[in-house]
Amino acid sequence: MPTLNALDPTSEQIKSFLSHKKAGEPVFMLNLLKFKDKATYKDGEDISGREAYQRYVKGFAQINGDKTETIFGGAANAFLIGGGDGEWDAVALVKYNNAQAMFDAVSSDVYRKIHKHRRAGLEGQLLISCDDSGVF
Repeated sequence: MPTLNALDPTSEQIKSFLSHKKAGEPVFMLNLLKFKDKATYKDGEDISGREAYQRYVKGFAQINGDKTETIFGGAANAFLIGGGDGEWDAVALVKYNNAQAMFDAVSSDVYRKIHKHRRAGLEGQLLISCDDSGVF
């Protein structure tokens, strides 16, 4: 199956995410991020996609920092197993109380004001909902 690097979820993905059997438990969102070389702001501001996304992260923390916990965030450097070098620039793991809390965090009017930085900076991403079921 080919990887779909996207910016927004489909309505089917939202429905599946919110109705998953573990949706009421803590959810860990694994983010695989690909940045644009140059951000695409309507005013033409000349900064990198990574810089634009950093604005988004700062704004997200200001409005949702008391409701989320960033477990990890860092650069994607090299593949040890598998392939796809250059496909992803960064990785983040963010914890939410449950699926609805995560969805609410990205659905508010305040969030919509910072979303422009995400859209300006990201080429696309994979966003994978995970639980802490203790596989390891």
